Amino acid sequence: MSIVKAERIDQIYKAFKGEPLHMEDMDAFYQNTTEARGGVEPRRRIARILRQNQDSDEQLLFVGYKGCGKSTELNHLQKDIQNDFLVLNFSVMEELDPVQLNYIELFIVTMERLFDVAKERNFRISKEYLQSIQHWLGTKEIEEIREKYNLGAEAEVGAEGNYGIPYLQTFFYKFKLSAKSSRSLKETLKTNVEPKLSDLIQHCNTLITEIRQQLPAQGLKDLVLIIEDLDKIPLDRAQELFFNYTNQLVQLRTNVIYTFPIALYHSIRFNNIKTYFTNLYELPMIKVAQKDGTPEAEGMQTMCDIVSARMNYQTLFENQEILNTMIRQSGGCLRDLFLMIREAADNAADHDREIITEDDRFQAYQKLKREYANTIADNVVGNIKYPVEKYYETLVKLTKSTTKQLDNTEEEMHLKQNLCILGYNGEGWCDVHPIVKDILRERGKL
Repeated sequence: MSIVKAERIDQIYKAFKGEPLHMEDMDAFYQNTTEARGGVEPRRRIARILRQNQDSDEQLLFVGYKGCGKSTELNHLQKDIQNDFLVLNFSVMEELDPVQLNYIELFIVTMERLFDVAKERNFRISKEYLQSIQHWLGTKEIEEIREKYNLGAEAEVGAEGNYGIPYLQTFFYKFKLSAKSSRSLKETLKTNVEPKLSDLIQHCNTLITEIRQQLPAQGLKDLVLIIEDLDKIPLDRAQELFFNYTNQLVQLRTNVIYTFPIALYHSIRFNNIKTYFTNLYELPMIKVAQKDGTPEAEGMQTMCDIVSARMNYQTLFENQEILNTMIRQSGGCLRDLFLMIREAADNAADHDREIITEDDRFQAYQKLKREYANTIADNVVGNIKYPVEKYYETLVKLTKSTTKQLDNTEEEMHLKQNLCILGYNGEGWCDVHPIVKDILRERGKL
C-alpha cells in the first residue's frame, strides 16, 4: 500500500507504520541521508560493484542497526538497478519463522522464488533439469517429507513425463510454509535434507544458471538475490547461521546481498567468516548529537525532512520543539522516531485532539522508555548467564566515556543488538541511546 502524506491526526498511523519505503513511493517520500550518516552511501557503492563485476558472483553483507533504514536503502537499490538486473528480494521475517530459522530454509525459499520468476517471465527450463529435480523429489528422504507433510500438488506433467514449473513452484511454496509452522519438519530437515544438502544446492544453482542465460533476451544483464531481515532474527540464531553455516550460504552461484547483524560485525569471530564474502557495507545511524551531547544540525534537519515528507508537522504538532525533542530522544533511530510519532498521535486521538501536544509526546516517550527498560534484564545465551548488573555497568561506562569507544565485549554486542547502544558514522564511535540514559538516571546509575 502506497503512503499518503498525513494531513490529519487519523492519517498519521498509516504514514508512520514503520515499513520500508517501496519502490513506487521513493520519488515522493525518500530523503537523502548521506551527509547525516557521515558521508557514507553504501547503496551507490553496491550498485557500482554489481555493474562493474558482472563476470563474478558478489557475496555481500549489508550491516546496520535495526531501524536505521536498511530495507528502504535496499528497495532503493532495487529501483536503481532494475533496468539492468533481475532482483529477487525476500524477508526471512515474512517468509519464515525467525525464532527457529534453519539455514536450509533459505535454499527452499530461494527455489520457490526462482520458480515464481520462471513462471512469471516464461523462462524455458530444460527437460534435463526437470528430470533431475524430479529424481530428487523421488528419493526416499524427500518422498517421506512430501507424504508426511502433504507437500504434493496437482502435478503438471510435461510431454516428457516431467513435473512442470507450476508443480515445482507449488511444492517449494508448501515446503516453505510447512517448515515455517512445523517444528518437527525443522528436525526432519536436519535428518533428511542436510545429508543431501549438496544436491539441493546443485539444483538451485543449475536453475540459477538456466535463468541467467535467458536474461539478455529480456534486456537484463544479471541476477541479484537480496535476503532481508537476517539482522532481526535472535542473536543466537544469527550466530549459528553465520558462524556455523557460512560455507553453505555462499555456495549460491549468483549475486547475493545478506543483511547482517551489527552485533556480529563487532564480534571477535567476524574475522573467521569475512573472507567468505566479497565485501561488507555499513549503513550508519543518523547522527543527531555530537559526542558531548550537543545537537548535530545536519542530522536533526535530515530527520525533520523525513518526517515532513510523511506528514504536515507544522499543523499537526502544537509546536516545532515537540518534534525536535522526539528526534533527540530517538538517538537518530528512525524506528523509534516513527514509534513515538504514532503513539503520540494515538494519544491525541484518545483525547479528541486534532494536534499532538507536549503531553502526547511525553506519553509516547514513557511507553518507549518502558519497552527499553524491559530489554535490560538478566540474559542467558547457551550455558552462559549475563547478569543485568553487567549490562548496567557497560551502559554507565559508555555514557561517561569521552572517546565513546567500545571494547566489543559480549555485553556490548547484546546491547547493540537491542539498540541500547547506537553507533555513528565514519568516526566509528558509539553512545547509549538517549532514552536508556534516562533509565540509568532514574535508577540512580548516573
